[in-house]
Amino acid sequence: FGGNFTLERPVAEDWQAAVGLDVSRVSIRDGAGDLAPRDRYGNPLSFSATGIDDLVTVQANVANDQRDNPRNPTTGSHLSLSSEQSLPVGSGSILNNRLEANYAQFVPTRLFGQENPEVLAVNVQAGTTIGDLPPHQAFNLGGSHSIRGYNFSEIGGGRSYALASAEYRVPILTTPLTGVVFADFGTDLGSSAPVQGENGEEVRQGSGFGYGAGLRLDSPLGVIRADLGFSDRGNTRLHFGLGHRF
Repeated sequence: FGGNFTLERPVAEDWQAAVGLDVSRVSIRDGAGDLAPRDRYGNPLSFSATGIDDLVTVQANVANDQRDNPRNPTTGSHLSLSSEQSLPVGSGSILNNRLEANYAQFVPTRLFGQENPEVLAVNVQAGTTIGDLPPHQAFNLGGSHSIRGYNFSEIGGGRSYALASAEYRVPILTTPLTGVVFADFGTDLGSSAPVQGENGEEVRQGSGFGYGAGLRLDSPLGVIRADLGFSDRGNTRLHFGLGHRF
């Protein structure tokens, strides 16, 4: 539980800046409601030994948005740079700085000669944490918001990461549907701590590649997303979400 507030304002043409404060308490509990600082395999779940982590974080972000339509872009770009500085107060006395950069480019094309342009969309992003790293603040790789074809955090959950994705989006005639083919690659840059599963086996591989196809429905609720992803390990996953992957 916790609370936060954010102040944001334009600072130049196409540039927006924001600062904020977030105060939260993270309690790790098992199915019976008891505090559980470690899972059943002995992997740590909290930074403190009690299973309770307090986080007081000062946040700063700048973004440059040149997309023609933030909800469903067909041209332009978007750049976001962020920093989150935690202060060592409360349980765990966590002191770290979490840095992230995210860039997306959208290029209209007419490969199939339709009235509405197709879109080649490319995204690259990276992040790292300097200082203490609570397990619940790790950068997770795998799932609908990173590498499709994998389950959430199946590839890694570490101090650092790099991720690249590409999509080709094709409007389906005059319907609100768009067909998409995609490819995702990500790595934890060797920063994930070993995580033990059944029989002491390590359950994360550190990097992975996924590809597949999907549909987008432009609805009054926003863009509804469905993707069928295939991993480089031969697994298949169906992913759903609101909004484009990027």
